Amino acid sequence: MILVTQHRKGEPEMNISLHPITEADLDILFEFENDPIANKMADFVPRKRKAFNLHWQQKVLANEKAIAQGIWIDDVLVGNVLSWINTDAAAKSDPQMRLVGYWIGREHWGKGIATKAVEMFLKQFISSPVFAYINKQNEGSVAVAYANGFFDVTAQYPQLISKDSLRLFRRGNV
Repeated sequence: MILVTQHRKGEPEMNISLHPITEADLDILFEFENDPIANKMADFVPRKRKAFNLHWQQKVLANEKAIAQGIWIDDVLVGNVLSWINTDAAAKSDPQMRLVGYWIGREHWGKGIATKAVEMFLKQFISSPVFAYINKQNEGSVAVAYANGFFDVTAQYPQLISKDSLRLFRRGNV
């Protein structure tokens, strides 16, 4: 666990920490994923409860190659940051393509939490190049990516783009 105290001018001090996601966190994460404004921003279709639980239990928590950390402010879960190996058919030429993503509860947007949590996550868990898919209208996530050393590589990997609204970002050498 890494604990970072963050203070932005005009806002109270925040103690941001990362902890492994557990089954007990899924109720809160389900609520975050089902926020219609967040879904529109991410161009993401939320899962129904049963599918959500199965996804987390089978594809995230039980996956030895996945890393799932909850983002905590003091003792409140405010989101998650994840990394996994892309297994999509388009990525078969590079089966070790590691992806990273995050989800923050909307009430915590705009406070620098995502930027700091992704930075902490990358420092602690990621030593290889990593990619992120970001909806081009999601200016907040694009800013988080740039702040953490990612750059847009969409034009270099057109075969990995499934929707015109997606951009692909990379951090590190490939």
